[in-house]
Amino acid sequence: MRCFRCGANLTENDFCTNCGADIRLYRRIMRLSNMYYNDGLQKAQVRDLSGAVESLLQSLKCNRNNVEARNLLGLVYFEMGESVAALSEWVISKNIKPDRNIADDFIEEVEGNPTRLTAISQSIRKYNQALSYCEQKSYDLAVIQLKKVVQTNPNLIAGYQLLGLLYLENKEYRRAIRILNRGLQIDKNNTMMLNYLREAEDELAERDGVQALPAGKKQQMGASSESIVYQSGNETIIQPLNMPERRSASSLINIVVGFLIGLALMWFLVLPARIRGAKNDVNDELTEVTNELTAKSADITELNKQIAALQQENETANQALESLTSGSGIVEQYDHLAEAALNYIRSPEDVTTTANMLSQIIGDSVSENVAETLEQSYSVAFRSLYDYLNAEVTGQAASRFLNEGMSAYNDQNYDQAIADLTNAYQLDETSDKALFYLASSYRSLGDADKATELFSLLVNNFPDSEYVSQAKSYLRNGAEDESAAGNGGAQEEEPEAPDPQAAALSAFAAAQQAMQEAAAQQAAELQAGAGAAQ
Repeated sequence: MRCFRCGANLTENDFCTNCGADIRLYRRIMRLSNMYYNDGLQKAQVRDLSGAVESLLQSLKCNRNNVEARNLLGLVYFEMGESVAALSEWVISKNIKPDRNIADDFIEEVEGNPTRLTAISQSIRKYNQALSYCEQKSYDLAVIQLKKVVQTNPNLIAGYQLLGLLYLENKEYRRAIRILNRGLQIDKNNTMMLNYLREAEDELAERDGVQALPAGKKQQMGASSESIVYQSGNETIIQPLNMPERRSASSLINIVVGFLIGLALMWFLVLPARIRGAKNDVNDELTEVTNELTAKSADITELNKQIAALQQENETANQALESLTSGSGIVEQYDHLAEAALNYIRSPEDVTTTANMLSQIIGDSVSENVAETLEQSYSVAFRSLYDYLNAEVTGQAASRFLNEGMSAYNDQNYDQAIADLTNAYQLDETSDKALFYLASSYRSLGDADKATELFSLLVNNFPDSEYVSQAKSYLRNGAEDESAAGNGGAQEEEPEAPDPQAAALSAFAAAQQAMQEAAAQQAAELQAGAGAAQ
């Protein structure tokens, strides 16, 4: 024992030899704490758990640093199903004595079994739910929850107490007796459960009409009475006093008559009561099984809902993964962007190839609003790189496609001109020049429908363009005037094309226009002559 003031080892003296403190009262308190500890240990050994808890709590009141009492209290709590209280006591003991403390083994054993911890937490949750049901006077639901509690945590004394009390409230005395006896097997001297058990037995005896006389005990009817009365099982026997013993045949007759009367009493009194009791037990068991099946069915339904929800989440995740990894998914778009960036780094002048690579990123599978699509589907880094490359190469590529298309148009290679001018217009939809010469190329190839469509687009979208008058002229004259207005109208804009032979082409265009005007005048004269002949 150590001094409470300086911590020095104490001797047999009534004072501390180190600091001089009076230790007589302190020593008595320590002895009292040890006495309560020993009493709690003895009660725990005979499974008087509630009595052990009281003794150990008294021991800790005297000496809160009594590590042995605190560890034993945790074990008793754990045996009673109070795992949280047990862990609390062991943790406090660990803080008081960090080294060489058996509480470490207890904590490790409990925490090393996750399945048991989960079962304990579920039983505590269900017990609290049962308390809530009791407050709401939903006793049937509380009984169902408590059955699960004692099944999951069979040592929880509080569960047996509350379940027995609910059975008493519902006047199910046989069930109350059974569940309370199960609890008393864990804590033999639990005062509360013993009181509940006595009340259940008294109520059951009163309901079945059984007198509470001890079996085989005789009772004198009075000083002047000539008979004695005693209880034998469920029968009350009245025996007269000082009667002469009957002998011979009359005795045998009396025995037979008594036997027959006993059989009749058993047949009419005892057996119906036993049958009713057996039927009640069967009905109680059937009701209990039905409630358990209902609870399990509800659990199965809930589990099926959870399985369906998980399957739906799995399917959604698989679809999202497929959209990321498919040929047209986001991963593929990242590859196209990386290829475009690499090509721009290696060959900055090859803007047409880079533009074609960028065009593969925004395809038919997305909306027409490119900016909105990029913002919804791709990251900020992706959009920033795309915008940078698009701004760097789109204008240059559009200008290059326009120059190449004009060159092909001037060389009368209209198929190549259509391909280049289409790319130029797709990259720069504000280029009225690309649109006009694209329409002229289709007109030169004889595709009047496509030419009409593009000329109409030019007139509608570019009303202030210098090519509008020529487009309107074609739209007024239509396909009938194609040979007259075909190349002439288009060649009026040849000087704007970036071609070194612009002057020669301009002269050729003027000569061609003069020939077309002469042909038109001759056609008009022929038409007038035909009208006069008619």
